[in-house]
Amino acid sequence: MTIPVHYLEKLPGEAEFYETYWNKKALVVKNGVPGSVMNGLIEADELAGLSLEEDVRSRIVKNGPTQNDWTCDHGPFGEEIFDALGEENWSLLVQNVERYHLPTKNIIDPFLFSPCWLIDDVMVSYSTPGGGVGPHLDSYHVFLVQGTGKRRWKIGRVAIDNEQFIDNIDLKILKDDFEGDVFEVENGDVIYIPPKFPHKGETLEEGLTFSIGFLGPSLSELFVEYGQYIEEQDQINSRYEGHALNILSAGNQIAGQEVDNFRDTLKGAIDSEHFDKWLRGYFANKDDY
Repeated sequence: MTIPVHYLEKLPGEAEFYETYWNKKALVVKNGVPGSVMNGLIEADELAGLSLEEDVRSRIVKNGPTQNDWTCDHGPFGEEIFDALGEENWSLLVQNVERYHLPTKNIIDPFLFSPCWLIDDVMVSYSTPGGGVGPHLDSYHVFLVQGTGKRRWKIGRVAIDNEQFIDNIDLKILKDDFEGDVFEVENGDVIYIPPKFPHKGETLEEGLTFSIGFLGPSLSELFVEYGQYIEEQDQINSRYEGHALNILSAGNQIAGQEVDNFRDTLKGAIDSEHFDKWLRGYFANKDDY
């Protein structure tokens, strides 16, 4: 038997959050973000204005009669598109809003107990009644903060590892239903959802939702970025000279011992104090949250 999603009257403390929720369990918090923060965030008209700009990533998701008929269009958009959308069943989603509307960055302040160095961006969605992006799951942690309006969420109790999506549409909508709990959220309410936990939001009253996403780097990204750092450090960026080579590595053969030598060289670069210095700088330079 799975345990229902927890409903809290206030945000958890640091110890409780990491012990009970981070990467383990979703939660819903009533009035988790105070009005003093919510009142300064971006509004719907400003969000629509951002979606017209060339360097801003934005999407419009339109609900169809069935989930197979849903569509997703990518910006930048022209002003005329909003006149043609109607008053129901669509959502506008804009990435990295905290970079373009600096007061929206304050939405992070109530969540300083979380690993803010992993924050990727603050995405903001405007949605009309009936709007949403369908049942889905994400590969990252997210805090969802309801702004104006009201939404109904179904939130999964456990992570899904063998997910299947509806074919032939430009959205990763889950093909099958999932076990979960239903909540209605209003201004200032907070939801935390760990990676791979399914969830589905449906707008009841037009409004805004603020999504704080935490996204760790992939292994390949770490290797590439650290490699670029090493390239700038002459004292550790030594070239392979094959000092220990012997007859076993003649011709096109590479001896097993030589493979180990290469591996040890890479390990040495990671075990050095340079890796510690680089890693801290890498996350500090992503964004000063």
